[in-house]
Amino acid sequence: MKKIFSGPEPPPVEPDGEVIRFDAAGFTRSSHLIRTMGWRQHWRWEEITAFGFAFSPSMFPDPWFGDYMESQWFITVAGQNGPEHIYFDIDCLDINRLPDAFLQQMPGLDLDELRRGLDAAAVGFHNYEGEGRWIGWQRTKPKRRRRVAKIPAPAKTAKRASRAK
Repeated sequence: MKKIFSGPEPPPVEPDGEVIRFDAAGFTRSSHLIRTMGWRQHWRWEEITAFGFAFSPSMFPDPWFGDYMESQWFITVAGQNGPEHIYFDIDCLDINRLPDAFLQQMPGLDLDELRRGLDAAAVGFHNYEGEGRWIGWQRTKPKRRRRVAKIPAPAKTAKRASRAK
């Protein structure tokens, strides 16, 4: 009965698997490790300040192939100590089929800039000369208000001193 009304159950998430989701509420990144460590899993769209693609040397060399380059998407959020970059696997997004919520929340997304990064990565995982970061969208910063200098009031000590005599 439960399957009839609720539909099929989603496949179980592998213990090492990571779930990335963009929806109307924002960005969600969840995995067994993230849940176990109690790390933050969701960011609202207002908190996301940039989106891009990175092609950079891997942190740890592969035991069989040695050093190689990694391709990763990233979002930038405002953290407590400045901008925080959240990286996720390139297979999580297809640049030709981005989620609707993603496109609505990132007006002016520069797909050509992101494709330049993808083209550098397509040369191969030993393309060290192709290293770089390509920012496809960045939230415009609000204009800073000009500060008006405060002019101190004139001192009234001179008048009080003359009355005391």
